[in-house]
Order: sequence, then C-alpha cells, then structure tokens
Amino acid sequence: KSNVYGVIACQGDSLTFGSRDPDGMSYPIYLGRMLSQKHGQTWATVNFGVPGECWAELWRRNYHELLSVPEAGEVCLWMGTNDAWKDRSIEQSLIACEAVLDQCRALGRFVYLATLPGKRGFGAPREPWKMNEAIEKLNVAYKKIAEERRLQLVDLTDMPVEHFCDGIHLTQAGNKWVAEKFLAAIEARR
Repeated sequence: KSNVYGVIACQGDSLTFGSRDPDGMSYPIYLGRMLSQKHGQTWATVNFGVPGECWAELWRRNYHELLSVPEAGEVCLWMGTNDAWKDRSIEQSLIACEAVLDQCRALGRFVYLATLPGKRGFGAPREPWKMNEAIEKLNVAYKKIAEERRLQLVDLTDMPVEHFCDGIHLTQAGNKWVAEKFLAAIEARR
C-alpha cells in the first residue's frame, strides 16, 4: 500500500489556481506541504482551479475531475467570486453550487466549503463594489448550506487586506493564510 496518508482535491477559480502569484504558487501547494510537514506524513493536494469560472462551469467538470482522483476522499471548494463579479443570479449560482455538492456526495467525498473574502484592498475602489453585496449573500447561503449538509465551513471573510495583490487575487502570504485556514478545518474534522 502507498505511504500517502491523504489526497485532497482543491476546486475553484483563479483564487484556487493561484493567479497572479509570481512563482506559480497557490493555496493547494501550501496546504499539501503544511499537512505533510506538520504530521510527518505524505499528503497530496490536486489543484483543479480554473480562472474565470463560476459554479455552473465547475458543475460541468466536477464529476469527471473527482473521478480522476478516486483516492481523494476530501474536497476543498472555494468558488463564487466570479458569480458575483459577473453579476450572475444568486439563485442560479446557488442551484449550481448545490448541484456540485450533490456530485461530491454521490461520489462519497467530504467537502470543506469556503466563504468569500470579497473585493477590497489595493486595486479596489474606495466605494463598495456591487459584487461585495452579492458575495455577502453567497456567504450567508454557504453558511446555511454547510450547516444543512454537515459540511465543514472554512471562513475566509476576515482575510487581512494586505493579503490581496490586486483587490481580489492573493499574495503568497495570502495563499499561505488560506492554506492555514483549510488546514485548521481539516484537523478539526479529525
């Protein structure tokens, strides 16, 4: 048997992908390394982040992606920023979100569902962005969905403003911060 302790699929958009990182890093890279180093075990993360995508696009690829990693019993889901930015219907985005979660459940995968920090910091204008209103609504829904489905909610709403490089995407310190939040959620479940 393999000496791999765990495999975790990480799905999402450009925030999961690691867009804007000068070294091509992402929170999934840091998460896998943190789990391996902290516990003296081999953990692997698989980054399925696709920049620009929304919940409906994730639904189209989700089932096949998860089938490609049958050993990944857990999924880190961080999605919805583009739904808010593209002004998609909150109701329709949540239908697609629930459909993705149904696919995860059908495949027997446990889900860590992350909230959205919103647009702020450097690169964000002084006045509130309309997308942040949509993000607030999505976050309220995510909390309810996580409770109803008994998922582990990963709260990223308190992300420090200095972790944003352009108002949405993350610095390397931001990717490490997100990885630490997912790490805490994974450890809390065990």
